[in-house]
Amino acid sequence: MHQCVLFGILISLLTSVNAQSSSPNLKVEGADSAGAVNKAKSLYEEADRYIANHYEDFNQRKIRFDPQLEAAVRQEQKDLAARNAAIIASSSPSGTQLYYLGLLYHLADNSDGALRVLRQFLAATSTGELAQTARSAVVVHAFKKNLLSEAESTLDQYARQQPQSQQERYGMESLAADAFYKRRDFDRMSPHALAMRNAAKELAATKIEPDNRDQMLFKSALFISEAYSKLGKKELAIDAVEDMRRFAVTLPSGYLYKLVTNRLLELNPAADLTNAFAGKVSIASRLAPEFDAAEWIDQAPQKISDLRGHVVLLDFWATWCGPCRFTFPKLRAWQNKYQNEGLVILGLTNFYGAIDGRTVSPQEELSYLRDFKKRNHLNYGFAISKSQATNDMYSVSSIPMSFLIDRSGRVRFITAGADERQAAALGKMIKKLLDEPGESGHGKTDAEMGRRGDAGTGHER
Repeated sequence: MHQCVLFGILISLLTSVNAQSSSPNLKVEGADSAGAVNKAKSLYEEADRYIANHYEDFNQRKIRFDPQLEAAVRQEQKDLAARNAAIIASSSPSGTQLYYLGLLYHLADNSDGALRVLRQFLAATSTGELAQTARSAVVVHAFKKNLLSEAESTLDQYARQQPQSQQERYGMESLAADAFYKRRDFDRMSPHALAMRNAAKELAATKIEPDNRDQMLFKSALFISEAYSKLGKKELAIDAVEDMRRFAVTLPSGYLYKLVTNRLLELNPAADLTNAFAGKVSIASRLAPEFDAAEWIDQAPQKISDLRGHVVLLDFWATWCGPCRFTFPKLRAWQNKYQNEGLVILGLTNFYGAIDGRTVSPQEELSYLRDFKKRNHLNYGFAISKSQATNDMYSVSSIPMSFLIDRSGRVRFITAGADERQAAALGKMIKKLLDEPGESGHGKTDAEMGRRGDAGTGHER
């Protein structure tokens, strides 16, 4: 699909400009002139690529990003699109020329022009990629002009045709859900919110940037739960949020989990945080991501896959994190109680290059970590990540944050925070996973794992 109607522009809704058509005699019938179509396409692509070309130039010249500069470049793109549209409109365009003219009006934020021209194009061309892209632009401008019936029917046509871009579909469904929310028409809002969720889940399986992925997933769950809540269907609202909490765990994403758990507690302050995880996760769920450690303390180097047959608690923390210290007594107690039943606790931290505001070398920081471990009587092993990549793989947005991995190597639960409620839920899930049978052949002794009998001595293995 063309870049001009992708999610970012769909959501921004574009700012208004004064570029207007001179109302030329537009035609749909008749064979396209190859030369005229190519000229129209070239004029459109010049405007469509304007921002990307300028950003590439800015990067090469090392010009720092500036919101005012961005706004200026976007306005320049709109002005260029309006000029190029006027060129095509002056030649009585028809057929595919109308498609490129409509997209130029779209880039220029000329809603009247885009709707008028793309309606004519779609009257003659109803299938294929160009028609789908035209529909997505019509949806944007129909919502902008408050033409809700046209926007909704065009979106329905898009959903019935191929090809489809889930990015575009999410953006259009988001516009629809938001429009009906503002009108307090929650019956019409809810199916669009559900379609948002479906599109977001499909996009989650692609290489979409994790922060964008999580925001899209959360927004869909928020919209669904809000629509159902306003309709008096509280149980359905809670079910939608619990579904997204489970999905966050399978990704895994600590950030998404934190967002939807907070939403759950808004809907039901007395909610049991473990209810959604009463059953065993599907075997199709992803294995926990592996991570690279620069250093290990009181723990032989391990991969997550080396720990199959054990329940693994990955605890993301830092020495400067006050709430992290509140979790230490619980972690020590779980280590003492369950280490012989197959629990492995790994504290994951990073080299931050500073201690108490003083810049230090990695070796100085490592020495500090060893001493910190001894002073706080932490009886489980530490790993120091090589980079921020480990946090990114698990979408760790705040600490403390813990990921509980079952004996088959799949994340089954997440906690975000240090309060007693989170700790109680984590303790309950640790016991549940330890009571589940492990995969055949995966049981390992502490000796096979390379663990020390006394992990609290503070000596690195």
